[in-house]
Amino acid sequence: MRLYYFKDREGNFGDDLNPWLWQQLFPDFFDEQHQDIFVGVGTLLNHRIPPAPSVTVFGSGHGYGELPNSNEKWKFYCVRGPLTAKSLGLPDKLAITDPASLSAQFYTTKAQKRFNISFMPHCESARLGDWSAVCAIAGINYIDPRKHFLDVFDAIRQSELLLTEAMHGAILADSFRVPWIPVKAYPHISSYKWQDWLQSVRIEANFSNLPPIWRGDVTNSGTTRLKNIIKRGLLKTPLWQPSWGKPPQPRSPEAHLVTVANCLIEISKSSTLRLSKDAIFTSNTTRLQETVFQFKRDFGL
Repeated sequence: MRLYYFKDREGNFGDDLNPWLWQQLFPDFFDEQHQDIFVGVGTLLNHRIPPAPSVTVFGSGHGYGELPNSNEKWKFYCVRGPLTAKSLGLPDKLAITDPASLSAQFYTTKAQKRFNISFMPHCESARLGDWSAVCAIAGINYIDPRKHFLDVFDAIRQSELLLTEAMHGAILADSFRVPWIPVKAYPHISSYKWQDWLQSVRIEANFSNLPPIWRGDVTNSGTTRLKNIIKRGLLKTPLWQPSWGKPPQPRSPEAHLVTVANCLIEISKSSTLRLSKDAIFTSNTTRLQETVFQFKRDFGL
């Protein structure tokens, strides 16, 4: 089979862990030249899955785009959560949890606590705003989700508490038994996919809201910056033309970064820390492992 997962040009640890994780579980099984598709970790169950002779789904979730055109050539071993199962008309028993949680079973090197609090934005949020500057003001460790997944694993394990916009930040923190708090600064954060996973680990939680921050267009040429200034002036006037394309938000001033930094600190003090119960985490892990064994039996591994 060919392993199918999203590949962000700048990196996204939650997607990038796929080759490593599945190699641990099914050594030397995947072949990039094979036509059959294996759909693993990620919010991948949508209309973008390419046509294939057969499609095998192991723990993926729905949340972006239209539902996939699944048929009798699709085999579902499990999905990320009950919302995905319901949307695809699958039996409840297939809603186990995100298989990225199995990472803790294979990454067991010792880690000492170095950070009282860490913050991880969504990868798109990391592009939109300088969150490392906010964390520096707040005295909080910044975890860039675009770094190598093992570096992200280490940073999570070295933290006493993780504030995270990235769902896989919470999933990995939970699997490494590090308390976490879900936060949201931008509208692109999907409540649906978060709730899909949260229900799989029996946790009720809402986002703690953060004001967004913006990098602006400081890295663009002078001509582009001038065009964007003009566009911002025309955006809410009758002269604006939709075909022009909206300019990026202007760069956030230092005073706003301080405000957001103080908000992060307040969230870390006043929000409820989350961590799935040991019994639920163990049960989900056991069910995933049983599904792994079933897959191996089916394919003679």
